[in-house]
Amino acid sequence: MSTVASLALLVSLSAAPAAPQAPRVFAPDVVSSAHEEFGAAFTPDGNTVYFNRADPTRFTFQLIMVSHFRGGRWTRPEVAPFSGRWRDIDPALSPDGRRLFFASNRPLKEGEPVRKDFDVWMVEREGNGWGAPRHVPEVSTEESETNTSVTADGTLYVTRTPTGGKRAIHRHAWKDGRYGPGEKLPAPVNDPVHGAGNHFISPDERYLLFSSEDRPGSLGRYDLWVSFRQDGGWSTPRNLGAAVNRGDVLTPVVVPARGVLVFASRLPFQTEPRAKPYTTEEFEVRLRSPGNGQGDLYEVALSAVGLPTDTVAPR
Repeated sequence: MSTVASLALLVSLSAAPAAPQAPRVFAPDVVSSAHEEFGAAFTPDGNTVYFNRADPTRFTFQLIMVSHFRGGRWTRPEVAPFSGRWRDIDPALSPDGRRLFFASNRPLKEGEPVRKDFDVWMVEREGNGWGAPRHVPEVSTEESETNTSVTADGTLYVTRTPTGGKRAIHRHAWKDGRYGPGEKLPAPVNDPVHGAGNHFISPDERYLLFSSEDRPGSLGRYDLWVSFRQDGGWSTPRNLGAAVNRGDVLTPVVVPARGVLVFASRLPFQTEPRAKPYTTEEFEVRLRSPGNGQGDLYEVALSAVGLPTDTVAPR
């Protein structure tokens, strides 16, 4: 890492709150709210987050919002300039922050019908803003492509869900200015029974985080797992543990500048009988707060879940 990059990292670390050793709600009542949130992506300095907010049913409409860490707090989220018209989900930033990928059902051309599946789209940095969204045809198929994650050399990992089948993670190498045809990751990552997706690949491809449904050893329905590069393949996935895997856990992202793992979780509104009845005010506050049964973002220190804490500089 260059001296300039090292100094920038130190500045961002000094500005960020201490990484929590136990999962806590990320930016409560600002980013994480009474609404459905998932799918976070952070700029390299950790001071801007793009994330999904959805309608209460979760499956009718989703858009991408953005918030900035300024003066020790996160700003009121706003709709990202490239979102808000169609269903846009799962933002993912390249390690250098120059490209942002997302999945969308938007038509390929204005005036065409909305697509029935999700394809991969991308925006690139232009000055202080973003250029026009561009379809990424090399990785978009008639099946549904959702989550993406990008390595330092531009390789794109994509979650693909065939009609009537289980989702699986595919790797598309970046070469000669375009993405290759892609390869489906082998077992033990992809599993024909339990599936794999909602993933994050480390910039150096050293490890892969992903969500899987009811995999043996699961603590809930959708748990987060980690697998490491090993002898040209992937190690047996390790469950991230009970502190993280409560409720349905999705869309992990590692934020080196803040030393945390951020993920989405949908925790049930109530699991145990209360010792005393809710008052009207208490119940209304709970309904208007994170943890009301909708999805929220959580953060936890990388060291607390056994993930590497060193930073890999973008190439």
